Amino acid sequence: MDIANWMFLVILFVNGVFGVETDAVKTIELMEGDPVPLDTCVTKLQKDDEIEWTYGSYVIATIKANNALLYDTDDARFKDKLQINDQTGDLTIRNTRTTHSGLYEVKITNITHTTHRRFSVTVLDAIPTKVPVTAGASAILQHNIADIQIYDVIEWKFEDGKTPIAQINKQNSKNPSYDKTDERFRDRLQLDQTGFLTITNTRITDSGLYKLQVQGTNIATKHRKFRVTVDEPGLGTGYIVLICVCVIALILVVIGICYRRSRHQQGKDKGNEVQDPLKGEQ
Repeated sequence: MDIANWMFLVILFVNGVFGVETDAVKTIELMEGDPVPLDTCVTKLQKDDEIEWTYGSYVIATIKANNALLYDTDDARFKDKLQINDQTGDLTIRNTRTTHSGLYEVKITNITHTTHRRFSVTVLDAIPTKVPVTAGASAILQHNIADIQIYDVIEWKFEDGKTPIAQINKQNSKNPSYDKTDERFRDRLQLDQTGFLTITNTRITDSGLYKLQVQGTNIATKHRKFRVTVDEPGLGTGYIVLICVCVIALILVVIGICYRRSRHQQGKDKGNEVQDPLKGEQ
């Protein structure tokens, strides 16, 4: 074997044993305020393992010689928000804000090779979509997730409830299931394959925050929020305000007309007073 072939085999061996592995970018989407866990896929770090987390050009967390350290950016966007697991190297960002969106990368180095994992994180604005409805009418919660059909689990929750009030789990059944223990929504929820949730015969007690979560295999979990407001039948607050504004405007117009007529009449009276002496002299 000549020296060129021998060197080629050595290079292949070094790349295989001491090479660098890079996974595809994992996309994560969440609502503002929710935590985001970024995992290393390491069961337990060994003594010589080193972890380095970066956000853009910033190093935000490291583990070296079993010593975990947290850092921050120049604008302190991660202040009191980072938590690193010193056993696995997993990083959690708590109480997220939209400014935490971006590319995160972890470099895992040991005596044999270096592994890179990348995460594209998108933190959505937490302002929920407003859905006003009159009591007795139906409220339809329509999301804007275009690729809903590729997700395995579609679930809706109400306020801070842990149990979904409506769910479609395609791994078990394509038919929707509902929480039968929650009497508030009994026989009044309709969930279809598009993930749209309809609340029929709405009541005042249906007012509140509804949360949609869709999950799939090897794809980012997506979240949406809706603020439902159920008003009593009759004129809504907006109509009442509009009517009040119109009435006030009409009153002001009438007052203006009366004022102008009064000024005009006063002008005529003064003109007559000036003309009367002239008539007496003639």
